[in-house]
Amino acid sequence: MDIFALCAVVGAAIVILILKFDKSQTVKVNAVLQEARSIPPLFLLKSTEQKIDALKAALRFDDAPQNMTGAGTMKDIYGSVSEARRQNKVQELKLLSSKYNNGQISIEVYNARLDELLEQIHSSGGSFELAC
Repeated sequence: MDIFALCAVVGAAIVILILKFDKSQTVKVNAVLQEARSIPPLFLLKSTEQKIDALKAALRFDDAPQNMTGAGTMKDIYGSVSEARRQNKVQELKLLSSKYNNGQISIEVYNARLDELLEQIHSSGGSFELAC
């Protein structure tokens, strides 16, 4: 009978240790999950960066044509799209970026609005046409 009591006490001690270890691991996992909620998804960030690069290329932030040969006037350089419209889109992009950087909009909203801006630029044609 002494062996049975010894096994029962050792078994109970092992179960208690396992339960304590499980509880500490649960607390650690919950802490990591809580921290991970505030981090934006990696693929969403990468997609956003690519959209910004495409917008910058489409809007030609440098204000200079890529090839000066054959470009006699601004109309030739930027096609049928007016300079004012291009500047308007540049300002929209800057405003959108500043709102995201200041924390006024989330990464999901920022990405969705970049999609809309890309679609507007792509559908407008002219020099805004993306070379994808």
